[in-house]
Amino acid sequence: MVSRFLASMGSLRLVSRAVAIICLSAQGVWAQTPKTVWDGVFSAEQAEAAKSTFDRSCTPCHGGGLTGSPGGPPLKGADFAYSFGDKTVAELVEFIRSRMPVEAPDSLTPQQATNLAAFILRGNGFPAGNAPLSADFDVQADIIIKEKK
Repeated sequence: MVSRFLASMGSLRLVSRAVAIICLSAQGVWAQTPKTVWDGVFSAEQAEAAKSTFDRSCTPCHGGGLTGSPGGPPLKGADFAYSFGDKTVAELVEFIRSRMPVEAPDSLTPQQATNLAAFILRGNGFPAGNAPLSADFDVQADIIIKEKK
């Protein structure tokens, strides 16, 4: 009887350890959930500061309201979601930096491209947060552009 009890206690310890390992593993997975643009990843001030750059470099093709023109596609709504949905903010920033404006690609600094991304995100209705979007590629690469929460 005692030996059976001790054997069951050993099994109980194994089950308890297994449960603890599973819980710790699950916490690690949850902790690695990437941020999305719904998490307030840029500041309102940053987006506003990009307005003059947008007006000068982007409005001629994309229109002042991000609605597009014959020279360039809309940068908001379904067109934006189609082009950048489920991509990272780093991909958006790199696209802006390396390919825009069309007549002068690669002329924007990483910070200007980052600020323009914040301006475009705000124009798409994503919420501003307390801190500006970092110009660090690795930080941007951890933020996913999701059309819906």
